[in-house]
Amino acid sequence: MRMTREDVRSLCLCGLLICAFLLVSCSAGNSSEGLGVYPKAVGAADEGSAIQALRTIASAETQMKVTRGSYGDFDALVQAGYLDQRFAGPTPNLKGYLFTLTASDAGFSVNADPQPTMTQPTTGIRHFYLDSSENAVRANPNQPASRTDPIVGS
Repeated sequence: MRMTREDVRSLCLCGLLICAFLLVSCSAGNSSEGLGVYPKAVGAADEGSAIQALRTIASAETQMKVTRGSYGDFDALVQAGYLDQRFAGPTPNLKGYLFTLTASDAGFSVNADPQPTMTQPTTGIRHFYLDSSENAVRANPNQPASRTDPIVGS
């Protein structure tokens, strides 16, 4: 089979595009914006998921308080239908975050701490806290968060 000039030009253009792609890929891995962005994005997604779960728990607790007169633990919230089965048990692990909940007639507090397992890995690093006294998620980068830590987003 004989190649025409058009075939050679197309082949050269294709080769140049592949080289350009490889060059960009390799240089991106060495920059602060290249491949290093992926783990940061995954970590932000894991943290966002934990924050959303805290808000879901707070909403379930509010519904429980209005209908039953008191706040409940995870199993009570699941049995009442306010949370799904992912939250069953004393300390559910969702997407690598371990959730602990303390509830009474008067109030509740919930922590989400990075706790990766074989089935629930995470790249999130911040610890989160929310309680019934205010609807604000608080974060601490080094240890379990509490009411005295800064509010997320401020």
